Amino acid sequence: MSETLVQLHKKRGELESELSSAAQKEAALEKELKTLEEELAAQLEEKIKAKNTAVEKLESAKSDAEKRLSELREHPKSSQVPEEPLVQEADAEEQQQASMEAADIDGQPQQTDEMKEKHKEDKKRKWL
Repeated sequence: MSETLVQLHKKRGELESELSSAAQKEAALEKELKTLEEELAAQLEEKIKAKNTAVEKLESAKSDAEKRLSELREHPKSSQVPEEPLVQEADAEEQQQASMEAADIDGQPQQTDEMKEKHKEDKKRKWL
């Protein structure tokens, strides 16, 4: 009978040791989990702050745009771009006309797409 008691006593010691090890492991895991949760919460707070800052900037830009639009509606003439003097337009037309009259080898007037586009833009400016 004493051998059975010794074996039981030994078994109990092993089980208590195993229980202690499991408790230590549990405590370590809980501590790690707590640290991870805190880190996660901190990162989420950072993201929230960044998003709130972005939202505030967008709201500010929207408000500024609404104010400008309102001002334009209230005072449409003051917001228009001043017209260029006619002298500058005449000079530009003369330069364009001179470049269009340049002849190539065959004697045909040479006109590039760029010159045509510029001529169209100058005509539009006259009408504005």
